[in-house]
Amino acid sequence: MILESFGNHSIGWSAVTLSQNYVLLSITLFGVFLHLSLWFQFFYHKIKFDLSFIFVLGYVSTDILLLSGYLVQYGIRSTARTRTWQISCYFEAYFMLFFNILESFYLTCLNLCRYWQIVRNENIYVKYPRRVLLLFLTILIFILMNMIVEHEMKWCVVIEEAGSSCSVAFNSFTIRVWNLTVLFALPIIISFTSLILCLIFIKKTHPQQILVHHNHHHRLIYRFFIFYTIWIILWAPFVFLTYLHVKTIDDQTNFIVIAGSMLEVSIDGILVCALDKRYEMAWKKTYDAILERLGWQRRPKIHPGFPMAVVAQNKTHPISQNT
Repeated sequence: MILESFGNHSIGWSAVTLSQNYVLLSITLFGVFLHLSLWFQFFYHKIKFDLSFIFVLGYVSTDILLLSGYLVQYGIRSTARTRTWQISCYFEAYFMLFFNILESFYLTCLNLCRYWQIVRNENIYVKYPRRVLLLFLTILIFILMNMIVEHEMKWCVVIEEAGSSCSVAFNSFTIRVWNLTVLFALPIIISFTSLILCLIFIKKTHPQQILVHHNHHHRLIYRFFIFYTIWIILWAPFVFLTYLHVKTIDDQTNFIVIAGSMLEVSIDGILVCALDKRYEMAWKKTYDAILERLGWQRRPKIHPGFPMAVVAQNKTHPISQNT
């Protein structure tokens, strides 16, 4: 039932919905543990932050906000017995969708910057810092304004159902096509295209033109492919079905889709090691510290004593080893 006013039903979940949310709560708490562990290690080991970290940081921040938002939603729904609040219903309907879309765009920006570094042989974060910051803010404002306009124009409405969470429905076919094309499919297409172009460039470049960075970039792209595949499998169904608004989807399927999305958010605390070496470094330092405490020290690896650099077109450009 689509409602223009709220407060017709109790804010509490039904028994079935509550039992499903016990599972989601377990996944969320596991994710909170992983993310808090990751950030504790970051500050404990004093990992360096710079502008090249902005899109990865934006991506992981959406995870933290999604986990926090669900805990707020669970706290309200599982304890309150009052009528549904309008602000609570809008929060449930838009919060999770907004940050899921935002994280896909930040991943795409990370891919584009990586493409620029590998193929163009330029550190975009150093050469164009203002453009990077502008892109970061523009994406945030664009997605937010898109949701506001669609809501104000009545192209989407908030659905309140008894015993269930509020959700958003898109009642315009044109808007569904726009959202599925621009907000869902376009970032995915751009990301995969940039990754494929990077691989093609690496394979075509003559071996004499590349030193150590050939293997570094090659591993980086393949790791990101693995990450992106896992991310797409768990993330995409929730956003796709939300924008498509398929009314024939049953509650069990909808629960599985949401659980997959929350699982992806939770395990990002580990998966992000494929996006930036600083995350891997944080986990590795803690792992080495634990081994040292237990007396199981690993033999240190011997690294080459020369600086890593890419040689192309008679120029030598140092490139960050973090991305």
